[in-house]
Amino acid sequence: MAASTRIKAQNIKFLIGATEYACDATMVDLVLGDAPGDVQTFCEQRVGGEWALTLEGITSGDATSLYRVLWANFGTTGTFTIAPNGNATATASEPHYSGTVRFNEIPPLTLNSNETASFSVTLEVVNTPHDPDTNVYYGVTIATS
Repeated sequence: MAASTRIKAQNIKFLIGATEYACDATMVDLVLGDAPGDVQTFCEQRVGGEWALTLEGITSGDATSLYRVLWANFGTTGTFTIAPNGNATATASEPHYSGTVRFNEIPPLTLNSNETASFSVTLEVVNTPHDPDTNVYYGVTIATS
């Protein structure tokens, strides 16, 4: 078997709604964890799941910055799209990951002497039923075309 193509986290696309925020982000992490209250027995593969979207980025006072958008949208929901390969159109070998995020956390203002200010937040992804036949995995859709 030939080696799989590796993804290098460089020039990715990260959007909230239709706006690109990759230039304000230093890390985008989408992780599936256990849904609250779920109990998995030894005979079950998985009874539920809940995604978390962790974002790290630069702190900026610009009204259109990711930092300020997270503040402005606190308490609401919005769509997100991650294109790890930076491609505008999803393909089978370069898919896009998307869903609806709940802006449940405000980024902190952390200032260290003589350092560029940065932040980290972990946001909830709105959960939906698991349906791999339609490429929907507990609220995250994988687009391949």
